[in-house]
Amino acid sequence: MPTSQVQRDRFGAVLRALRLERGLTQEELAEAAGSSVRGIREMERGRVRSPQRRTVVLLADALRLAGADRDRFVALARAERQPDDRPAVAVPGELPAPVPDLAGRAELLARLSTLAVDVTAGRPDTASVVVLHGPPGIGKTSLAVAAGHRLGPAFAGGQLFVDLQGAPPAAPVDPAEALAGMLRSLGVPDSRIPVSPAERGGLFRTLSRDRPVLVVLDDAADEAQVRPLLPAGRRCLVLVTCRRPLAGLAGAVRQPLDLLDADAGRLLLTAIVGADRIGAEPAAADQLVKLCGRLPLALRIAGNRLASRPQWSIGRLVDLLRDQRRRLTVLTAGDLDVRSAFEVSYRQLDPTTARVFRRASLVPGADFASALVAAVAGTDEDTATAALEELVEAGVLLTTGDRYQFHDLVRLYASERLDAEEHPSSRTRAHDRMVDWLLRRTRQAGAMFEPAVGRADSAFDDDQAAAYWLDRESGNWLAALRDAARRGRHADVVAVARALHWYSDANSHRHSWDEIFSLGLAAAQAAGSPHDEAVLLNFLGWARYFCRDRNTDGLAAFGRALDLARRIEDRREEAWALTYIAAIQVRTGRGGPAVDHSRRAVGLFRQLGYALGEHSAASVQGAALAALGRFAEAAELHRDVLAFYGRGSGLSRTGAAVARAGAMMSLGADLAGMGRWRDAANQYARARRVFQRCGATFSEANAVHRYGLALQALGEVAAAAEALRAALALYAALSCPWWEAQTLSALAALVDATPDLADDARRLRRRALDRCGELDAPEVRTLRATLRRELAEP
Repeated sequence: MPTSQVQRDRFGAVLRALRLERGLTQEELAEAAGSSVRGIREMERGRVRSPQRRTVVLLADALRLAGADRDRFVALARAERQPDDRPAVAVPGELPAPVPDLAGRAELLARLSTLAVDVTAGRPDTASVVVLHGPPGIGKTSLAVAAGHRLGPAFAGGQLFVDLQGAPPAAPVDPAEALAGMLRSLGVPDSRIPVSPAERGGLFRTLSRDRPVLVVLDDAADEAQVRPLLPAGRRCLVLVTCRRPLAGLAGAVRQPLDLLDADAGRLLLTAIVGADRIGAEPAAADQLVKLCGRLPLALRIAGNRLASRPQWSIGRLVDLLRDQRRRLTVLTAGDLDVRSAFEVSYRQLDPTTARVFRRASLVPGADFASALVAAVAGTDEDTATAALEELVEAGVLLTTGDRYQFHDLVRLYASERLDAEEHPSSRTRAHDRMVDWLLRRTRQAGAMFEPAVGRADSAFDDDQAAAYWLDRESGNWLAALRDAARRGRHADVVAVARALHWYSDANSHRHSWDEIFSLGLAAAQAAGSPHDEAVLLNFLGWARYFCRDRNTDGLAAFGRALDLARRIEDRREEAWALTYIAAIQVRTGRGGPAVDHSRRAVGLFRQLGYALGEHSAASVQGAALAALGRFAEAAELHRDVLAFYGRGSGLSRTGAAVARAGAMMSLGADLAGMGRWRDAANQYARARRVFQRCGATFSEANAVHRYGLALQALGEVAAAAEALRAALALYAALSCPWWEAQTLSALAALVDATPDLADDARRLRRRALDRCGELDAPEVRTLRATLRRELAEP
């Protein structure tokens, strides 16, 4: 035993002997010396760091020591501070072995490497704490360890790794205990580790002040656990992993970990299973990545299951995972378990937040806002928002702005907890409450677009706010509508479908109107309401011809609507059916019948005193006249229509703007027919700006398309090509193959006439032919034949 240890033991023994000799208890000596009982106890046991000189002097006074006895007592204590008892310099290397198959984190590793260079160079204003946070199973520890091994050589003072056990069921590590372990790793013997947490922290900061150390604090519980463990040196770097972002940790850089992309997920599987097996079943491998939700833990488990079962095909595991009821159970391999990872976070939630978590799994759409969650959870919106934010903090919910969403596997877990912890009747009530809320809010939103409807009790300030809600919640309200249809809630389905009609005018290609109005039609028929049936037949015909380019199907629906309207003497729906039939006849080159049908519609609407319908039919009548080459008459009608929408039609602000822009488009076509291409181009440009402002993307694309054709007629080839490419991009974003085909064909013709354009006409025509696909309308067949003939030409 070293001399200093002997001296230390002798000092403790002498202190105890002197106390007993004077008949003092530890408490009495502590009180006399102004020390703590614990301090006296630790000094007598020889476990405390060398006492300070002031403490020794006070002890000597309390023990009434004098002369040689006092000198020997003080000398024994002073020996504790001699150089031969200083701890040896230790260079710890405590990082666990890295996973050999880390995938998809190269960019983050490079970013951490850059930060490490700045830290070790002592550059000012460089963050020295990085919080790697994210949901359970995202690979936080794997990334931190991999980064630690990569960055380790830059930190000559060593690498410390502390598992803080922040997630239950284990109790979180006390910061004082963690500090004791870190001090031991840095070479401090137990006998010199201070008793108080504050002194331990002070010693750690002293030892790390001039020493470049990398510290990995894994699985932190909260900021209070982390703060005492941060080194003081400017050349130290700390990597903290936590499910929460630790927002209260000052000066830290927070790096959220995202799900792997599909390629990285496949790469991880390949590293575990082998390239041959993945290459033999590439489609199944891609499906496996998808079913695992691109979550690293789930992918690792799936890979390990396949690696331990070489006789299994990837397709077999995919088949097992397709069953949502069994998916979490299948994703278990040894001590790796996806369900357990989620369970850890769930058990930390307070009762209200846990209920919100469970019931939010009933929301049918991919994402949701707090108002909808309040409805399904049976709470107010403020409470729901607080709970959702807590779920984000806990790493079991994802967020983008004010929208929230589950990871697919977490949703399955939440649904499991709902089934296990709540009575079926509670689940049914929550579901029905959500559906009721969605149907009611959808009707309110649609009503904001209806002509001359009182909106004082609406949940929306204006039609733009209503459109914003309808767009963002479309996955939820459409699911609610389907649910109501399945359960025979006919009146609700009809009411919602009818309420959405005027909104659909400005958003023709954004939602599945064919399905929506079909549900409404079936509900009207089941409810025995012929008036609603006629209305919804007209809506359905519009969706099929205008939104889906299925003219024949649209015409069939309008024919049924016309017959029914006449049978029940519903003259308004009769007029609308005539108007729509005329519109299809214009499309299909039957201008004569179109003029007749539209005139009859104008007359019926006029008799009813329905100005909005009258001018809608007049606009179609103008298009019919233009189809017959009577452009001046058409232009006169369309100017009247444009004026009507400008002076107050009763439509909502957005609806009126879209209607005005539609009239501009019609007038532009008339002007183009008269050879007034510049005037036509100006009308198209004006219409485009309005459509763009209103978010009417399909109509905007149509305006740009026609604008490009007008510029082509004016000989402005480069500008025309630019406009047609812009229209093509908009059509493609909306998945409008027929309109894409027309635009590609126009571009090809432009390239033929202008070889300087950087396009390949044959390639454009092949793309146009491909976009024609299986469409079978007469105009599509005509274009398809033209394209094939042009491609056959040398």
